[in-house]
Amino acid sequence: MAVRVLIVDDDRRFRAAARRLLSAARYAVAGEAASVEETWRLVAERAPQALLLDVSLPDGDGVELAAALTARDRLLRILLTSTDPGAVPADALRSCGARGFVAKDRLAVTDLRSYLG
Repeated sequence: MAVRVLIVDDDRRFRAAARRLLSAARYAVAGEAASVEETWRLVAERAPQALLLDVSLPDGDGVELAAALTARDRLLRILLTSTDPGAVPADALRSCGARGFVAKDRLAVTDLRSYLG
């Protein structure tokens, strides 16, 4: 059974590109969220197994969101993304519970299985 991934990013075009990329890699897209608030709602409604999560959202910080989500569900797999390759310091990445960080321009050439399962 395919891993269900929720795409969280405020850029509609990036979400569409990520949906195509994940679908091609045989993931099941559980939905798309553009904000922290919407993410919480969709996580509760759709129970994704993984998140592709932008670090900069209009209503909050993706690193803080990752920490809160993984504190509630240690099995949730989170891959952080950003257009800025230096957006997440190593200590923040280790402490937030995310499985890793990939710059958005490197996502298509990244083996997502090591992060999302």
